[in-house]
Amino acid sequence: KMCGVTETNWESDEPIKKASQSNLTPAQQAYLDAKKYVEFVVVLDHGMFTVYKDDLDKIKTKIYEIVNTMNEMFIPLNIRVALICLEIWSDRDKINVTSAGDVTLSSFRKWRATDLLKRKSHDNAQLLTVIDFDGSTLGLTRIATMCDPYGSVAIIEYRSPINLEVAVIMAHEMGHNLGMKHDEKYCTCNAYSCIMDAALSNYPSKLFSNCSQEYQRKYLIKHRPRCLLNRPLRTDIVSRPVCGNELLEVGEECDCGPPANCQNPCCDAVTCKLTPGSQCAQGLRCDQCRFKKEGTVCWRPRGDDPDNCCNGISAGCPRFHFCG
Repeated sequence: KMCGVTETNWESDEPIKKASQSNLTPAQQAYLDAKKYVEFVVVLDHGMFTVYKDDLDKIKTKIYEIVNTMNEMFIPLNIRVALICLEIWSDRDKINVTSAGDVTLSSFRKWRATDLLKRKSHDNAQLLTVIDFDGSTLGLTRIATMCDPYGSVAIIEYRSPINLEVAVIMAHEMGHNLGMKHDEKYCTCNAYSCIMDAALSNYPSKLFSNCSQEYQRKYLIKHRPRCLLNRPLRTDIVSRPVCGNELLEVGEECDCGPPANCQNPCCDAVTCKLTPGSQCAQGLRCDQCRFKKEGTVCWRPRGDDPDNCCNGISAGCPRFHFCG
């Protein structure tokens, strides 16, 4: 079984050459360095509901676990994946879900842009179905379309009881949205298989190849999709909180990743609570675990608008808290 990708809409077909860091503009470098977040929506079609209607908690838990695994896959790329909505079509399908993958993708793209996006702001959506797509297709999407209202979507054939396999398929399609192409033989990830292999391996791994990382880097440098810079509110994340996933969720004061990886002295990685004496663990207005003093400039708008200043009681930069 394989992935299907519709036509590419960007020109990076040449062999990958690592771009020199020094060639980047300050804006490009700042974008690359910034933590990015995919505010993710998963839609289960009516067929999925019919299969799991007697135990909806079971399928919800599976989706939460799958998206958490996807998040683990993207963290090395400086991207976090946050599930902010799980929609289940319990009454009927809202589009015509058919075995013709390209037709279903087209319908889902249109529905997402004209219906779902108007109800729930998000960055990327995937439709999971139990329908067997024609041929060997397990997933279908468009390449280099992250944040696009009509393009930042994928459809997934949900056929495996193994969470890791489903997570690899879903991460693979999202990888395409981030500019990644299928791996060639010369691509490596220090595992038997890599996420962007054209066919799903019997031994899937959680690793993107060197090629995938460079494709994504070049895409981000060129397009700088703005929606990824918006960090989801902890109350927006619908999956159960997981301490150590680098997403700030309900009940957590901070989340710096697993204890073995955490390098933030302000955060206790085991409890996801601030360390004793710390006021904050991240944010532009957080300096050495303390809020910056009131009056410190935190944002300079364009034009003649006055600067915004820290208020001394939070790590955020409050709008309309003007200096002076």
